[in-house]
Amino acid sequence: MTLGENNRLAELFQRYIDKTITKHEYAELFVYLRNPETKEQALLFMDEYNKKAKSEAHVHEVDWDGMYTNIVHQNKRDSNKGGRIWKYMGAAVVCFAFGITLYNYIVVSEASKKKALVYHNDIMPGRSRAELVLADGSKINLDSAVQGHLANEGKISIERDTKGQIVYKIKGSSSDDTQKINTLSTPAGGTFSVVLSDGSKVWLNAASSIKFPVKFAVNERRVEIKGEAYFEIEKDKSRPFYVKSGSSEIKVLGTHFNVMSYPDEYSSELTLLEGLVQFNKGTHSELLTPGKQILYAESTDNTRQVEANLEEVMAWKNNLFVFNSTSIDEIMKDLMRWYDVKVRYEGEKPDISFTGVIPRNANVSKVLKALELTGDVAFGIENNVITCQKRKMK
Repeated sequence: MTLGENNRLAELFQRYIDKTITKHEYAELFVYLRNPETKEQALLFMDEYNKKAKSEAHVHEVDWDGMYTNIVHQNKRDSNKGGRIWKYMGAAVVCFAFGITLYNYIVVSEASKKKALVYHNDIMPGRSRAELVLADGSKINLDSAVQGHLANEGKISIERDTKGQIVYKIKGSSSDDTQKINTLSTPAGGTFSVVLSDGSKVWLNAASSIKFPVKFAVNERRVEIKGEAYFEIEKDKSRPFYVKSGSSEIKVLGTHFNVMSYPDEYSSELTLLEGLVQFNKGTHSELLTPGKQILYAESTDNTRQVEANLEEVMAWKNNLFVFNSTSIDEIMKDLMRWYDVKVRYEGEKPDISFTGVIPRNANVSKVLKALELTGDVAFGIENNVITCQKRKMK
């Protein structure tokens, strides 16, 4: 198959390179790359494109077949993590990974590039890591904790199940257990999940924590978080569930929602996916319905309710980075938390934004090279420090 023998594939390929491809066209291109019947044709097309590029700029030979296989396997891993709002995401991730790989081999024109900073070392992505502090102050390192029984808190058994999460199981009745407070914390570069004694599930993002009683009181359920967490609350009309985050409080009966309240962010966010919640801060109170998001700051009672970008909000839980005109400053904060790195700006901080989808299980170099596709920024890595500089035009 030559460039001209499949006009539609050529058109889709060019639209991707030109960054004009739509969500539905992503899915169409994805079909060519994933369908075994067109795999060889697609690889021949890629090879011809590679040869064409060689006549215009110096490139290395590309193992398209190996890259194709890696993309397919990557998509299979990611496809199990999404819900109904992710029905188009698999294709976007695949094509984005394809674009990153292509960029590694095709050199941009001399007029638009500057010698990149050096990648002295690469950094692995975050993983399941946490520490559990029991009521008596003793600590359990969950990085290495094995499956099965971990500890007892009164009549409550703390166990690690086959999914790797911590589960609190009530084995008897004791009012004293409501006074026993545990704290689950994730470091930078870590995530973890816990099933509370009422069956509610909580997922913690990197550099976050949740403080909770091992057994809830008879009339209410209260927890406190720092950082970012996603909740799926068990319905119990007789015991409303309260989440304290800084100076704000969220009241729910049974619902799915996400709270993001990192101290280094410009604002905090409460996003509702299912159910109904009441947001309280100081003298201010308002209800939130599914698909809505409240933006607020610790220093004021002012809030703003907006339509939520659910793909972006839930990206971390689905093991993705989803950037939607996201500033380089906000992106670097995400990378610092997930890869446990520091960021240094060399010279003027780049004033750019970025839109794209990248798997969070990629090494940090892959993310940085994707950002470099803008042509406006360059990165280097050394000793767990990312250096970022504005790329100057020649």
